[in-house]
Amino acid sequence: MSLKDMCAIVIASIAAVNSSKSWAQTSEASDTCIKAGHFFNGNTSPDIDITVCVHQGKISAVGHDVPIPPGARLVDESKRTVLPGLIDAHTHIALHAGDYDGQILRETPEYRAIYATVNAKKTLESGITTIRDLGNEGAGYADIALRDAIAKGLVPGPRILTAIQPVTATGAYRLVGYSPYLETPTMSKAADGVVEVRKAVRMLVAEGADVIKIYMESFEKKPLRTDILTGAQNYSKEELTAIVEEAHRARIKVAAHTYSDEAARIAVDVGVDSIEHGLYLSEDTFRLMAKRGIYYVPTLLVYEYWRDGLIFAPVAQEKRQQLAKTVLEHIAAFRRALKSGVKIAFGTDTFELPGTNAQELQLMVKYGMSPLDALRAATAGSADLLGISDVVGTIEIGKSADIIAVDGDPLKDISALIKVRFVMKSGQIYVE
Repeated sequence: MSLKDMCAIVIASIAAVNSSKSWAQTSEASDTCIKAGHFFNGNTSPDIDITVCVHQGKISAVGHDVPIPPGARLVDESKRTVLPGLIDAHTHIALHAGDYDGQILRETPEYRAIYATVNAKKTLESGITTIRDLGNEGAGYADIALRDAIAKGLVPGPRILTAIQPVTATGAYRLVGYSPYLETPTMSKAADGVVEVRKAVRMLVAEGADVIKIYMESFEKKPLRTDILTGAQNYSKEELTAIVEEAHRARIKVAAHTYSDEAARIAVDVGVDSIEHGLYLSEDTFRLMAKRGIYYVPTLLVYEYWRDGLIFAPVAQEKRQQLAKTVLEHIAAFRRALKSGVKIAFGTDTFELPGTNAQELQLMVKYGMSPLDALRAATAGSADLLGISDVVGTIEIGKSADIIAVDGDPLKDISALIKVRFVMKSGQIYVE
């Protein structure tokens, strides 16, 4: 039995507990109409007193004075703000806080599949209805199995697009500090040279990947600086070009894990679709990204959590100082991005603490983004990056009924998104 099959069996066994679908308050076949006090459709200007009707899991009507179909269920959110389900473009659903090495070395992929299932439910209930998952270090095919189980309605969770494993150069992304005689779990799809990287992308596509992730730099190699997070570059321009060409031929997008400006410029030159993290990017690089339509996914929160010991504990004093400086430079880079006009998508990287995703939006606003632009980044913007704008991202007729509601007005106070009061995904209500 393959590892992929084992993970699927574990998730299916969890689903048996939920066989009655008690976690979903309505079926896709029923008509539901939601009356919104404040309303934001994910892209256009906010509005008030809007009614949204849902039929068979899709939005059937949106507007003022929309007639309620006979027998439809009416959900009164007239004292709240209604908006699209949020889309987190950078997660790791099968990872969690605590001992990073320990979970990879001591936890089985089956156990981590169960952990991911719990994380998925919490993530959905916090208003995140879609995620792009960018690797789960040593968890096998847990992400693929979970994606498919959610899609089939076996367990509750957000819609998932997954990378399975990042593509890296040999030895560039692995557990470090162990004897070379010890074989540790595989954390990446290692490939070297133009022929091998093409083969790696083809294999990931065959295994079911929805996106290709590249590690542009790695800590495992000698860093250029020790006072901030840096690493040596993993690939030549020729290898990166081959990766992007192969992915785009399969109509799959490419996300580049990038810290330095130098690595980002190469990634931009070869045509990746997004730069993840981008800790030290220059305004010139951001402007070039804007010109070429390449997204920036800043993931601000995870580095502040890491600095404060909230994910990988304990953090040594020297490492804390390094992370403190990294956070300051990252904030400066984000502010340069805001000036450049580059497209920004919402991504947290906070796989360790599901339910805290909206805190990323708080930081984006704190460091200079308007609440309206932050909400667009978390809805229409992320949908565009993921290539699923025809399905989600805005509340429009014909799209999936992924809808949330919050107290207050997040366009005035983004922290309203910390506590989501209503969650619907594909026409099913999960929180009410």
